[in-house]
Amino acid sequence: MSQEQPSLSVSIRDLPALRVACLSCPMGGDQAEMGPYIRAAFQRVQAFVRGLERDPYTLLTVGALNMVEGRLASYDCRMQVPSHVQTGEDDITLRELPGGRYAVLGIDKDPAIIGPAIGRFYGEYVPEHQLDIDAARPTYEIYFERTMEYCVPIRRRI
Repeated sequence: MSQEQPSLSVSIRDLPALRVACLSCPMGGDQAEMGPYIRAAFQRVQAFVRGLERDPYTLLTVGALNMVEGRLASYDCRMQVPSHVQTGEDDITLRELPGGRYAVLGIDKDPAIIGPAIGRFYGEYVPEHQLDIDAARPTYEIYFERTMEYCVPIRRRI
C-alpha cells in the first residue's frame, strides 16, 4: 500500500519586476555547509537595507539560483529595495529581477520537503501542464516566515 503524496500548490501568476540589492555567494563543496555563509550574506543585505532606513521585514527577501551546466554555481541573496536607490555598497550590487509570467510553487520552509516538492514540480507538474520554461529569466525563491514561493519563469502560450 503506497502513501499518496499531497498535491502541489502551484499558481500561474504575472509577477512584477523587482529592484533588489544582491550579494552573490559562490557555491563550492557541500550545499549544507554553505548554509551559514548564505545566512551571513542575507544578514549583510538586510544591514544594507536598514542603512537605507527601511525595515527589511516589510520587503521581499529573495534567493536566486545560478546554474551552470546543470550545477549550482552561485546563490544570490537578494532583498527588495525602493526604485530610487541607485548604488550598492562594497560587493552588494543593485539588479532588476525581471517580471512576467511565472509558475509559483508554494512550499512550507521544511528542509525535508523543499527538495522533493521542487523535484515533483519539474517531474510531474511541468510535463502534465505542458509548461514552457523561459530559460532567459531566472528562477528564484521568495521567503516568508514559514513558507516560500519557488518562482519559475514560463512563456505565454500563443
